[in-house]
Amino acid sequence: MKKILGIGWLLIPVLLLCGQTSVKDNPIKGEWNFHPEKIWVTEKAGDVDFGRIAELLVSNKHNIYVRDFENNISYIFDEKGHFIKKFAPQGQEEGQLSRYQNRFLSGEKIVLAAPDKLYFFTQDGIFDYAVENNLFLRFPLHFIDENEFIYAPNFPQSPWNQRKFMAHDIPSGNDKILVDFSEPETESEQAPQGPMIMIFSLTPQVKLAYTGKKMIFGRNDQYKIFTADQDGLILSSFDLQRKRLIASLDDKQQHFADSKIPEEHVEKIISQLPDEMTYFSHIELINGLIYIFAVSGMESKVTSQQIDIFSERGEYLYRGKIEFGANLKFGSPSNLFIKDDYVYVILENDQGKQTLAKYKIKLPEK
Repeated sequence: MKKILGIGWLLIPVLLLCGQTSVKDNPIKGEWNFHPEKIWVTEKAGDVDFGRIAELLVSNKHNIYVRDFENNISYIFDEKGHFIKKFAPQGQEEGQLSRYQNRFLSGEKIVLAAPDKLYFFTQDGIFDYAVENNLFLRFPLHFIDENEFIYAPNFPQSPWNQRKFMAHDIPSGNDKILVDFSEPETESEQAPQGPMIMIFSLTPQVKLAYTGKKMIFGRNDQYKIFTADQDGLILSSFDLQRKRLIASLDDKQQHFADSKIPEEHVEKIISQLPDEMTYFSHIELINGLIYIFAVSGMESKVTSQQIDIFSERGEYLYRGKIEFGANLKFGSPSNLFIKDDYVYVILENDQGKQTLAKYKIKLPEK
């Protein structure tokens, strides 16, 4: 195995396969209840009713951002739920997005992504500048700073067995391999002939949590998690002994039930989808513990989210579950954001009415 030096000071670790710990799917300390207590809830952006909001993001200044896909605009709220302003409408003028795709944090900036560009805004929603980027080839996992981000080649555009990180230097446009953590036994795997479509519960993706000092990463079609420091030292690596869930034909059909894709195309897509789900959708490092958002089905909206909580050494401590009431659903994980001792969430009731809410939660200690 070889070390590969990243751009600038960043040194990404080499993945050492020795010392891997196999963990039973049985948490040492049992179940964890987050005990959410509502702080505030809002159903409007000023005087405007929510259309269809999603893509929740909370900045280091505790500003809250959502995208309204019905009204094609983004909203900013403060930490008390007060509406601040709207910004980044759809359009072709400066500071407008031709087509919104996603959002990211980049230091003191908020980055909104279209398929072909990254748009940089201040945390107050003031447009700064835009840069060219192919989002389908370079989907940012983490911005090191405004000039550089980490990404992993996305399946199905990359080989089935590809497990590596890349760094993209925005000013130069150069890409550099940071680490290739493919395992020898996977080199012979063949990618299935599938459609160019991403489904978080089915499509393998590399997931990364990065704090500047710690990195936790893994590809979600295997429950193998690696923790490293910024100097490339592997602190822990473990795999959880859990069976993959099966995606039935009915599951797949239901997933596309409300899509606008022609029926004949849906049938072709479904015939090429994997029959097993991924293990997790999201990794976070919170208060020195690893939070892994488990995939429990293909539903786009759920009433609860299972979160597996590990120590940095790979001890499976708790099986947590967060929910807000039997009749309140949320789109996990993009509509659920844990920060400090709070969770921010976009909820939807039985009538389809959406609200943005903040809850106080109880987190386990390190």
